[in-house]
Amino acid sequence: MPEKLKVSFFGPGEGGGASPEIGLDAALSDNERLRRANDALRERMERQAAHGLDGAQRATDAGEAQLLARRQAQAALDVCADGLALFSEDGRLTLYNTRLQAMLPDAGARITAGQRLDDAARALCGSSALALEPDSRSALAAALSGSEQSARTAPLTDGRWVEFTLRRAAGGPFALVVSDVTALVARGAAALQDGEGGVGGWPDRALDRLRIGLAAFDEDGALARCNGPFRALLGLGLAAAQPGAPMVALIADATGVGPAAGGAAGPAGPATGRVAGALAEWLRGPRPRPPLSTDLRARDGRVLRVNCHDGEGDGVSMTLADITEDRESAEELERARRTLESRVVERTAALTDLNDRLVQEVAERRAIESEMRRARDAAEAANLSKTRFLAAASHDLLQPLNAAKLFLSALAASRLSPEASETVARVESAFGSVEALLNALLDISKLDAGGGEAHIADFPVARVLKPVAEEFGPVAAARGLKLSVAPCSAIVRSDPHYLRRIVQNLVSNALKYTIRGGVVLGCRRRGETLRIEVWDSGVGVPPSERRRVFEEFHRIDAANPRGERGMGLGLAIVDRASRLLGHRVDVRSQPGVGSVFSVTAPLGCAGAARAAREAGETDAPHFGDARGMIALVLDDDDAVRGATSALLARWGVDAMEAATAGQAVSAVRQLGMSPDVMLLDYHLGDGLTGLQALRRLREETGVEAPAVIITADRSRALEAAAAEAGAEVLTKPVAPAKLRALLQWSRAAADGALGA
Repeated sequence: MPEKLKVSFFGPGEGGGASPEIGLDAALSDNERLRRANDALRERMERQAAHGLDGAQRATDAGEAQLLARRQAQAALDVCADGLALFSEDGRLTLYNTRLQAMLPDAGARITAGQRLDDAARALCGSSALALEPDSRSALAAALSGSEQSARTAPLTDGRWVEFTLRRAAGGPFALVVSDVTALVARGAAALQDGEGGVGGWPDRALDRLRIGLAAFDEDGALARCNGPFRALLGLGLAAAQPGAPMVALIADATGVGPAAGGAAGPAGPATGRVAGALAEWLRGPRPRPPLSTDLRARDGRVLRVNCHDGEGDGVSMTLADITEDRESAEELERARRTLESRVVERTAALTDLNDRLVQEVAERRAIESEMRRARDAAEAANLSKTRFLAAASHDLLQPLNAAKLFLSALAASRLSPEASETVARVESAFGSVEALLNALLDISKLDAGGGEAHIADFPVARVLKPVAEEFGPVAAARGLKLSVAPCSAIVRSDPHYLRRIVQNLVSNALKYTIRGGVVLGCRRRGETLRIEVWDSGVGVPPSERRRVFEEFHRIDAANPRGERGMGLGLAIVDRASRLLGHRVDVRSQPGVGSVFSVTAPLGCAGAARAAREAGETDAPHFGDARGMIALVLDDDDAVRGATSALLARWGVDAMEAATAGQAVSAVRQLGMSPDVMLLDYHLGDGLTGLQALRRLREETGVEAPAVIITADRSRALEAAAAEAGAEVLTKPVAPAKLRALLQWSRAAADGALGA
């Protein structure tokens, strides 16, 4: 027998130790005895487990029988030499023994009852006791999760080797067996070192069962022995794998592979030369040599992992493992990772581009919005400037008109010829039209400038309907029309001043465009609201004009039956006032038949309206004789002051004129008594107001005569300030009838008939 090689298949620190010299008979006997004992234990385990399960099903008390069967099965498993994990027919983990925990100490923390086979296989292959790389762990778990029976060998960190075997029974439970094959590997290595046996001997049969290739070389790298998987993995026939074949030649000539990370599969080339050179250099190195590990790609495309170790003698051991699946999985993962990264880069670039476009679009929109805001602000500023100018200029606009009306009133009170009286009447009519236009413009400007302030209260709607009927009844009769006003006792919640202006303008508009028939003013209850309607039998409004008629200065002159040219402001005031009050305005019309304009206001509370009426109820002033009264007229406009004095003189009233507050104080002191009434213009020179002049007069002269503030300002704030000062307000242009009524009121107040 030739000299035996001292070769170990375990590297330094792997716990293999020196392999004893074992004879062929002893090896066969030990192997057969181990196999039989293992099979007997497995059969007993399966029989006891099946017996326990059948008994549990037949037991009267199902819970206790099942527990008893489980205990018996666990006891049977614990006496087995192999690690066992039992699975039910549906692939769920039911039991595992203590031997499995001894082989894989962290198995108990990784697997639990009820786990599926694939989850349990991944948990066991992830054990820290296995000396495997991540790719090898994944490949092992995938093999154990398959549908066919399989066996896989793996090293442990303490130097031992274990074999995972999946044993399936047709249509029933199955088991995962973990066997310690350290002795088998050691004996096979020893047999290879000793060169015992032949192709049909025990070492060949035993080692051929392994899934790894094993080979032993002498100190010069010449082949001594190898198993079948070694030849199969390298694609070597029996003739090529003869003892004495050089290691480098086997790798370079027989396989023709290069590093998996270097060259491609194919004939030996520069990459193969580098591998062969690395092996040759490793063989020439001083002993003890560190382990050499590399990956090779075979001619058929498989990737092999090669590990070379120094033996305890003068020889060298080599192991081969097929890691093709692991490498393909790793490459697939790498391709997926690169694809994902590429997609992420593409999506990121697309999102970045989209974000840039959105940022640019947002910037453009902001620029457009900024420009629109500037244009809107400029338009609003221009409009506000216009309305403020119109409101501020109302005093100057109405001053000459007020003076002209007063002079006309004084002239009309004189004895005139019929021709002169007719002329005066026409002039008064013309001034009335001018006054109506100015009042409409002032209302529009006040609403546009935000000066309109609604004072909402509960009051009878008759408070609006009755004055409108009295005002427009004569106008309708003069045109040959009939104005019918249906009585209504409903209480509405609105502003009486603005609601009256809305109804006035609706009735005026209806009369203007009606040639025959008449106009009907009435109310309809609609739930919690009251709809005030104005019906006419006029020319109607075309559908295209029904929204435009509410625009200022828009007129349907062609449809006016009398050819009258209206101002085009009445419905514009209706629109603005209704929006201020929050009331809805509607129009229904049929050309040639007539129209219905309506405004809808909420119903009010009768009790609140009654209380307000009782609190503010006074006797209405009546006309009477004003002769003998003394009036103080304070106005900085000479024409208006002169016209007012002339009109008062026609009524038998003595007037004391004053252009300033100081002149008024001097006039009262010279008079030596209090005048019967004080007529004070609101806008005086040097920024002084009529209320300030009234306060000075009362402080310096002590007079408490009734006062009337004459102004073009129609704001509620001025009315409130005048009321607080105990004065009445008379708006310009002054209506002589109203002025005369206020004179009568002041006389009654002076006599104590009325409260101040």
